Amino acid sequence: MDSSGVHSPGARARATFDLNAAPRASLLSVPARLVDPRGYNTDFLVGIVRGASCDGLLLLEYLDTRQCRRSMHELDAGGGDERDPTLFVCNPLSGQLFRLPVPDDVTKGDTPFGLLTQSPEGSHGEPPDRYVVAQLGHREGDNRRVVRRFLSETGQWEERPMVVVAGPSTTQSAERRMLVDHEVLAFGDRLWWADVTWGVCSVDPFSDRPECRFVELPENCVLPAPHVGNLAGSLTMSRYRRMGFSEGKLRFVHLGKKPDRSVIIGSFSLDVESCSWTLDHTIGFEIPETSPDKSMPLDHHRPWIAAIDPFKANVLYVQHRAAVVALDMAKAEEIWRSPLPEKIACQMERHSSLFHPCVLPTWLASSYIPGTPASDKTNCKGKTLAEMLVRVDRG
Repeated sequence: MDSSGVHSPGARARATFDLNAAPRASLLSVPARLVDPRGYNTDFLVGIVRGASCDGLLLLEYLDTRQCRRSMHELDAGGGDERDPTLFVCNPLSGQLFRLPVPDDVTKGDTPFGLLTQSPEGSHGEPPDRYVVAQLGHREGDNRRVVRRFLSETGQWEERPMVVVAGPSTTQSAERRMLVDHEVLAFGDRLWWADVTWGVCSVDPFSDRPECRFVELPENCVLPAPHVGNLAGSLTMSRYRRMGFSEGKLRFVHLGKKPDRSVIIGSFSLDVESCSWTLDHTIGFEIPETSPDKSMPLDHHRPWIAAIDPFKANVLYVQHRAAVVALDMAKAEEIWRSPLPEKIACQMERHSSLFHPCVLPTWLASSYIPGTPASDKTNCKGKTLAEMLVRVDRG
């Protein structure tokens, strides 16, 4: 992301979305004057996509790095006692942005924020009529676990005590705190927070009595809890371990190195009812070199997991140097490769992960963010869909 969006005098402040044909990477740009109207801090702002709803809305967070004594990997992980987050809900196709009020009592150890939408009951494939932005945290005073949420229909932040549902991992989860270095996933009626060294926690943030369900990673995939003074390694694990939803199931993929410098990939799917994992694929694979660059950090010679395809569970996108490679895990072969735009490639060292899969329904360009004035429905009139996909802040 780039916080220096184009400024057109007299025009509505909107995001710009340079959309490329899937599965190529697209770039979202937000006008800096929206994040910092005074223009004093734009050189220090860092933008992070915290999550995407199932219908294409994005949750963006901007941080002033001068307020933080932490690395970019720690900022990616969210939660901290030195930050004043600026949150936006964004419709990437229309460019509409809604700035949320600043949440209260964001403390150290709280998770990143996630976004979940809800459509009218009985509707099928229609735009949502409400959304919630939520995080898992601890209440000031008694340190009780809570869901801190912003509801579009009330326009306010509030907290709800969280109920932990008994399960095989309940005891372990009470003794260990999650470290979430991963985008928050939205699926069904729940948000999912993933600690890729340990497990995944899901909650229905719309509920006034939210129940927390925790599932550990597959056997032999759980790593020891990191020591307080050695978090750096854990905060980059999402480069090599990712979760995502595809074909109706939660998927967990991990990538390791073999002695011959090839990679080994394991892919699992979760049965939500039984809370059990199934091993779907294990493959060894060597990604051909394209443009070796000895000046790049050694870690960049090792592939990273970019994303799990949201429609084809056997397709995995791997970031290798300055390119994205699509692998068919069922056939253990490369099926597609594309160079990264320079703006994205140059950020590889700064972030734990750069890519967030996003499904964009055809009606998204003409819909509006729930809770905003209905007149915004007309903001897209007078332009064709093709025009909006090229540049939504024109004219």
